[in-house]
Amino acid sequence: MRNKLPSLNGLRAISVIIIIIHHFFINTPALRKINQNEQIRPFINFIQDGHLAVSIFFIISGFLITSLLMKEENQTQTISLKKFYIRRTLRIFPAYYFLLLVYFGMQTVGMIHISGESWLTALTYTKYFNYQNDWFTWHAWTLSIEEQFYLCWPFIFLLGNVPRKTFAFFLVLIVPLIRLYTYYNPVSWISEYTIFLRIDTIGLGCLAALYKDQIITSINEKYWKPIFWICIAIILLIPFAYVITDPFGLSTIWIVIGTAHGTIANISIVMIILYSIYFSKGLWFKFLNTKAMDFIGLLSYSLYLWQQLFTYHSHSFISIFPINLILIFCAALFSYYVIEKPFLKLKSKFETAKISN
Repeated sequence: MRNKLPSLNGLRAISVIIIIIHHFFINTPALRKINQNEQIRPFINFIQDGHLAVSIFFIISGFLITSLLMKEENQTQTISLKKFYIRRTLRIFPAYYFLLLVYFGMQTVGMIHISGESWLTALTYTKYFNYQNDWFTWHAWTLSIEEQFYLCWPFIFLLGNVPRKTFAFFLVLIVPLIRLYTYYNPVSWISEYTIFLRIDTIGLGCLAALYKDQIITSINEKYWKPIFWICIAIILLIPFAYVITDPFGLSTIWIVIGTAHGTIANISIVMIILYSIYFSKGLWFKFLNTKAMDFIGLLSYSLYLWQQLFTYHSHSFISIFPINLILIFCAALFSYYVIEKPFLKLKSKFETAKISN
């Protein structure tokens, strides 16, 4: 019997919905005009903040994969590098490279154009080095960050408890310093789309797994609900705090800790995730675990991959709402059931620790 962590698919569903809305805001003229209004934007930021959504994905990823490694270590006293990389390959590669195959076919018949440099970075998971080169593979910057991190994380994990915690803490602490440095000394190849300013998010997810038991037991259960609402408030209010404090020359604070996708927000996301999995039993829990949210979360990877094609700013009918939304789900359904699911079944044969999602 697989041990399924509740609420994770619901949180994934929220994240991918925000990303799709974010891309609608970027490429739909009327929505783009609203988004560019500095008076209105803080009020709508949370429903279309793509970076916030990516942070949720990254933290869940770090938390889940580290939890699996810890469980495997507890069961076998070690971890299998071979099985780890096989599982990771079977989880990520098939659906992603199928998307690129479709892109190749579309480019062959002249429907889209992707430059040679973009093909190279997309194929090699180095997309964030030229993420602005084309829209169709732009979103692969997130996969590039994850895959590069997971190339080294299992080796660090094998070094023992202290090195793995030290490394994760280092990632969380170094990014705000890089953010501050690059603000005053801009570096062209370092942006919020690169591993240098986003790896702290995955690191924080890893720390959440490594310290999960201590966090859960050190906080009285009755305080978790208030903490949840405080964390929600922090994420919602940070955009307003930035606008209010900026005229007073306090922007340096936000440069260091980030805004809705910085350190404070990321810690809030961690607490929301822990509450959602281990303590929430009310309406929030029921909402995250409805069949609809669970299903959208199940499709979240395929939805993320395919939404890019159908949110391109063009006059093509496949980019017109609501046709594009229907096509996104149709493509995701095909990708999940025809491509992802068979490989997920194969992936399960290489699992030692059984936690789904």
